[in-house]
Amino acid sequence: MYSSGKKIFLINLSFLVRVRIFNVIMLILAMYISAIYLFGDEKNIVENLKNIKLHGIILSSSLSAMAGYIINFFYDQEKDMIYRPITSILQRFISNGIALRFYIFFNFISLTIAILLSYRIFIFFLIYQFIIWFYSHKLSRIVFINNLTNSAIMLFPFLALFLFYENFSSYILYLSGFLFFIIFIKDICKDLLSYKYDHLFNYHTLPNTLGIIPTKIILNILFCLLLCISFQLSCEPHLYEIRLYYLLTILLCVCSIVVIWLSKPQYIQILIFMIKFWIFLGTISLVFIDGNPLTLHF
Repeated sequence: MYSSGKKIFLINLSFLVRVRIFNVIMLILAMYISAIYLFGDEKNIVENLKNIKLHGIILSSSLSAMAGYIINFFYDQEKDMIYRPITSILQRFISNGIALRFYIFFNFISLTIAILLSYRIFIFFLIYQFIIWFYSHKLSRIVFINNLTNSAIMLFPFLALFLFYENFSSYILYLSGFLFFIIFIKDICKDLLSYKYDHLFNYHTLPNTLGIIPTKIILNILFCLLLCISFQLSCEPHLYEIRLYYLLTILLCVCSIVVIWLSKPQYIQILIFMIKFWIFLGTISLVFIDGNPLTLHF
């Protein structure tokens, strides 16, 4: 038996693990950096941070994401018991009934904030929450569609930031493509690492549907596409201050094309970690750009 203090600690830890608090913190950080340095006027940060709608969009996004992680656990808990045993055990200190109440509560608060901002923002987050649920309920078990949908879901909060901008600059579209492909690649690499467990629980992923070698060929093609986008971004004048990041991404793509053919799972695990770190590094690098900000219209 656990003491009351230890039990409270484990319940709080279980909650933080279930909502993937680290991922949510990274999302909030990335959205604020993007809003200030990519879309907003970086010379007037204080005025940007006074924008109530900006905080509302980011809060609604983070609450929806937390709800999404909660509902995703309901559909993946059998697989997680084998694939992520420690994480799965930690999450069980909160019952599914309580977790479901948190899921409803987070979505409700997110939509309440959204409707107070504008009806268009409300509709956006209503669609966002539905897609998250539909992905967990149906799409996560459909080959290739699961990877595409999951990657698109990761981009949705950023879509909320620039959906109401008056213009779309080419470099912003390239940046969106860059982020989509790197998340897409990471998702397929994770399937490559867990394909035995996915097969056991009838998840139709690329590795256990097409096979390991065809999946690696697809990854090579995606790395080549990411390489091309990275080269284009390194030539963008708005991103001149961080062009080294995209030049190094080209090198990372070349190395990854080689690493992906190595048979040991440890190499795939290292590659996944490297991609996560690279996404974080790319987010932080936005602080150093001196772009041509767009005007936000709600």
